[in-house]
Amino acid sequence: MTARARGETLRHRWLRRGLDTHFSLPLFAFLLLVAIWVVTFHEIDAERVHAREAAVDSLGELMGTYEAQVARSLDGIDQTLRVLKYAVERKGALGALPELGREGLLPPGVVFVVSIVDRNGVTVASNPRALPISVADQAYFKFHQERDSGATFVSQATRDAANTEWHLHFTRRLDDEAGNFAGIVIVETDPAYFTSSYERSRLGEQGMLGLVGGDGVVRSLRVGDKLSFGQRMERPSGQVAMVEGVRRFIGMREVHGVALNVVVGLAEKEQMATFERERLEKIGEASVASAVLVAATALLWLWSWQGARHRARMRRAQETYAAASLASLDAFFVLREVRDAGGVIIDFRFVDANSRAEKMTGFSKEQLRLTTLCGLMPQARGNGMFDHLVHVTKVGGVHEQEWESNIPQLRARWLHQQVVPVEGGLVAIVRDISERKLAEVRMLHLAHHDTLTGLPNRGLIAERLELTIAQASRGGGSVLVAFIDLDGFKLVNDGLGHNAGDELLKVVAARMSACLRAGDTVGRFGGDEFVLVLNEPRHSEDAAPVLERVREAVLESINVGGQEVQVSCSIGVAVYPNDGADAGTLLMHADAAMYRAKDMGKNNCQFYTREMNACIEEKLVLLEGLRGALDDGQFRLVYQPKVDLRTGRIFGVEALVRWEHPEHGCIGPDRFIPLAEESGMIVALGEWVLRTACRQNRAWQEAGLAPLRMSVNVSPRQFEEQGLVPRVALALADSGLAAEWLELEVTEGVIMRDLQQAVAKMGELRAMGVSLSIDDFGTGYSSLSALKSFPVSTLKIDKSFVRDLGVSEGDQAVASSIIDLAHRLRLRVIAEGVETEQQCAFLRQNGCDEMQGYLFSRPLPPEQLRLLLEEQAAPIVSVPQPCLLA
Repeated sequence: MTARARGETLRHRWLRRGLDTHFSLPLFAFLLLVAIWVVTFHEIDAERVHAREAAVDSLGELMGTYEAQVARSLDGIDQTLRVLKYAVERKGALGALPELGREGLLPPGVVFVVSIVDRNGVTVASNPRALPISVADQAYFKFHQERDSGATFVSQATRDAANTEWHLHFTRRLDDEAGNFAGIVIVETDPAYFTSSYERSRLGEQGMLGLVGGDGVVRSLRVGDKLSFGQRMERPSGQVAMVEGVRRFIGMREVHGVALNVVVGLAEKEQMATFERERLEKIGEASVASAVLVAATALLWLWSWQGARHRARMRRAQETYAAASLASLDAFFVLREVRDAGGVIIDFRFVDANSRAEKMTGFSKEQLRLTTLCGLMPQARGNGMFDHLVHVTKVGGVHEQEWESNIPQLRARWLHQQVVPVEGGLVAIVRDISERKLAEVRMLHLAHHDTLTGLPNRGLIAERLELTIAQASRGGGSVLVAFIDLDGFKLVNDGLGHNAGDELLKVVAARMSACLRAGDTVGRFGGDEFVLVLNEPRHSEDAAPVLERVREAVLESINVGGQEVQVSCSIGVAVYPNDGADAGTLLMHADAAMYRAKDMGKNNCQFYTREMNACIEEKLVLLEGLRGALDDGQFRLVYQPKVDLRTGRIFGVEALVRWEHPEHGCIGPDRFIPLAEESGMIVALGEWVLRTACRQNRAWQEAGLAPLRMSVNVSPRQFEEQGLVPRVALALADSGLAAEWLELEVTEGVIMRDLQQAVAKMGELRAMGVSLSIDDFGTGYSSLSALKSFPVSTLKIDKSFVRDLGVSEGDQAVASSIIDLAHRLRLRVIAEGVETEQQCAFLRQNGCDEMQGYLFSRPLPPEQLRLLLEEQAAPIVSVPQPCLLA
């Protein structure tokens, strides 16, 4: 043997040794160990940078949100100050607040205190009413006294004799007609008002939210549960600074037009806490992986030299195993490598196969042995199958994968493949998993679709909505979310059965789907509730017609179980990004808009407005308080006199209920009566009003006053109760009041709901001697023929027709027509809401019999009304209204 040949042999020998596991394994393990720690520290550094960037992004988002909230609040306060200033200049200091109160332009007294201060610094008016104090020595008064800046001044937090709680003053200067200083208007509020939006879920326990004046003094600052003000705060020099003893990501931004800065801070420790946990976890994972790698390498190295001796025996065992598996339900293929002259694998030849393999390929064993893999399936070179098998022969081990077959020679759509390399080739175990995959697809469909209608269910709707929002965010479009509730579905479901209800839902679902455009989604949210997701490109206005088509399609009659039925739908719409930035918020706001559509009479579409949430929250608060208000004695009655227009004398009163809330003060009936109606509490409340009014009327008579007719309003829910007549009889009996001195007022709409039953019930009351009056006449649906059958004695003209008497010819015509109609039917007429001499004069000239309103008197407590009645009983009657003089 030549020296060259011996050298080649030696090189091949060392190359084979280098490829042996017990030589290559330690080197490979060392390289893998280095890679583990390099990757670990690289990921830690990257996540640290990402965490800080995320904190800065979160800070920016919070800054924007908080700045917008503060700006809206300040704009509202400034608008209130401007309205106050205008009202003072128009009505004077003493007339401004009553005027604004009547117009509903005063802010809620629970949150804001409104005051008017004259040029001497003395508080002349306030709402809610407070002690009149001097503020002449206050900085905000001196600021406006010394200069006419035309701007709103924001004071530091202070407290005084009128308001012992800490509060902020927002002030504007008042000028007289000559342009000289005439005082100031003030809006006071709690400093906590500007930090009430603090959310622990976003700001953490040591986050910061507040307002800092242009003078560097804190107006309101909240850190966790702690609220502070009055301290100084310098503008931060960077994104991270030590503020209030804690390192924070800090941002300060000036509010446009006001000498205030919004401040938002996020504790660095809290923001980086997740990163620190993940960093320790990664180091721990890398340590465990390193220890496992070292231990595994040691064991494998120990076993590798044994493996080298038994490799041949293992190859024979593998071949024996492949032969024994011919009868398996899986397809077995034994393949041998086909190499070219350079030793490169160019194909695999079939050596053996089992019966399952024959069925899968359609070829017998003999036919398979005569061909190669690429000869049988030419697509193998292009779809990666051949390259995968070559890779397996090089790296060894067991390799499994699932793949969708596009090879027509394999009679299966989905396959599971397990490949085991053997010396000179490999064994492939292939299983047909098409049925399992189809079952998975069916299960996935059932998990995301409604079983009744086939529409996407709640989970899939949320996923698609999030995806649509993400697309709109990138493309600059909008997303409309429509929450649809069927009107009248319960009647069909209860009356015709659940099968009919299910059939109705299927038809409605199909109709909705037919109304949509490509890219829109309709899903069943649950019960008779559906959700539409409409993707609107920029400047597109195609959504409104879609919603109208859906409403009209639902309204069409449906044949269910051989019977024609008709339902409508109430639609609430929320729009991304104006009404919410995520799926949950949009669905919640669309739901609120849907309930507004229900309140508006159903079968209509309402778009969400921010006032809806405020109304819902207020209703919930009032409803909660309403539950115990009657038991706690929070209700009281006031009485508004009714005056005879010919004599000017009081002949009766109307009992009006007021709610003295322990926190919100006096609440008018327009706010709590609808809630009592909805909750069913109106029955108990109405019975209390009836009993209290009867006892009060009897008490006046026992005190020697002339008998009066007591008018009590009957709500729709009360009037429809079966026990109304017995309750009235019991109230009269308990109080000892004669029935002739009680009058019940019922609205037109209540009577017309069930005319026959209403007339019968009114007949029973009239037979007892109780008078009846139709309230708010002219706003309901009563016809002349029905009116003739009503056993009533009085018609009350609604204040909506009285308000513009003297200036509106239409209202004058309506009022005079009602008066003439009532007199022809021998009924008396009373006008409510009379507030001006002009209204009173018109009513007298047109023959109206009676009136009530602020022109004569506001509703009065029992003691004040008694004094008024005693004055009337005096020999000389002084009537304050000229139009009432006979």
